[in-house]
Amino acid sequence: MAQFLRFFIYVLILGVLALWLMDNPGMVTLTWFGYEVKTSVAFVIALLICIFLAIYILRMPVKFIRWVKKSFDAQKEKSKENMLVQILNAIACGDEALCQKLAGRLDKTFDGKTPTPLLLKALLNPSPEIYRRLAADPSTELAGWRGLIAEHQKQGDLIAALDLAQKAFHKYKNIPWVVLSTLELQVLNDQWQDALETLEVVRKLKLENERLYKTQKATLLIKTGKSLEAFKTAPWLPEAALKAAQDHPKKAESILVKAWENQPDWNIYKAYIHLFSKENTLAQYKRVEKLVSMHKTNRVNHLALADAALQAKLWGQARKELETYIASYSLTMQVATMMAFLEQEENHDLKESQKWVDQMKNLEPTVNYFCTRCGHETDLWSPTCPVCNGFASLECL
Repeated sequence: MAQFLRFFIYVLILGVLALWLMDNPGMVTLTWFGYEVKTSVAFVIALLICIFLAIYILRMPVKFIRWVKKSFDAQKEKSKENMLVQILNAIACGDEALCQKLAGRLDKTFDGKTPTPLLLKALLNPSPEIYRRLAADPSTELAGWRGLIAEHQKQGDLIAALDLAQKAFHKYKNIPWVVLSTLELQVLNDQWQDALETLEVVRKLKLENERLYKTQKATLLIKTGKSLEAFKTAPWLPEAALKAAQDHPKKAESILVKAWENQPDWNIYKAYIHLFSKENTLAQYKRVEKLVSMHKTNRVNHLALADAALQAKLWGQARKELETYIASYSLTMQVATMMAFLEQEENHDLKESQKWVDQMKNLEPTVNYFCTRCGHETDLWSPTCPVCNGFASLECL
């Protein structure tokens, strides 16, 4: 419509000009290399109109070709969009068969001038070969490295995984997964000092909350032999307190008391009571009473008081704490062991004691820690979760 309107305006202008020339005829003289040509103004204008019309008509095929190309490109883009929708749907649904089928059709839909088909193949049907091809292209190397790191971890080659992670870390230090993967692999490879430096980058980028950062830092400080600094960094971490108390005997009591105040723990109790092994058992029980008063509702209180009462031969108090624990929580191997000892020592009832011993066969050890990442429960602390390898993810129950 717009083109027709422009054409109509041009014709109108030319018509007006033609009427004006009819009333005002004139001559035009052209001189070129000694030749002279004379003609009327009307002829010159008619010639110009013919040239204009010729150019306009000749442009129509060009416009048509452009329109055809544009339509073809639009159809191709629509085909690519439909392919992307199918790919995302297949990935979201977890349809592996469809993913493999679509991966085979990628080269027909996308040209090989861009890394798009290779990236989509990495999503649909990942393989080490695809990751290596991605890693060879500077524009997609990070995606390739990430896939290869995961492959090395699956194969148990943590050294190769760490080498790639550190390579990525030096070039892409501000990308969260790069920093966190490097930290995790440094820990799994016992590179504690390097992990401490990487952890500071984690904190700078605010990738973790402050408590987790301090717990991780304390864990690394323990591994580098700086137990007192570790305890000051995370006084709620039992292992930091235990190592600090062991390395600094003169400060052991205050360290263990502060640790219990932050986080009651069975091992903290055992280390604390060991400090006063030369005192009589009744005096030790009084100390334990004072210690547990800092956290009156914690489950470890009952175990600590029961254990100290058994050592002091306060049978009634020990029975009270153990029965309260069983009613409030559950029967564990540790509690059953205490009950068996109590029945034997207080009542000399070997039959009743044996009943508790028999129950121990079907009981689990007392769980002291759980993994905040995968939920695994264990009675022993370690820098990483034995199931998911989560760094500093074990917390007291």
